[in-house]
Amino acid sequence: MNEDRLRAVYVVGLMASAYVFWYVFTSFDSILYAVPFALATVFFVARLRLLTADS
Repeated sequence: MNEDRLRAVYVVGLMASAYVFWYVFTSFDSILYAVPFALATVFFVARLRLLTADS
């Protein structure tokens, strides 16, 4: 995939995982259910930073 398409995929993934993290954390009041979404958010931030650093 080209970099523009990857950037869009990472931004959408970042927004989705951050929203689900916030929703799960506030709705269920349990960090246990929110941890996978927090890790996904960190992953998307790291990948997006690597992608934009190369451009």
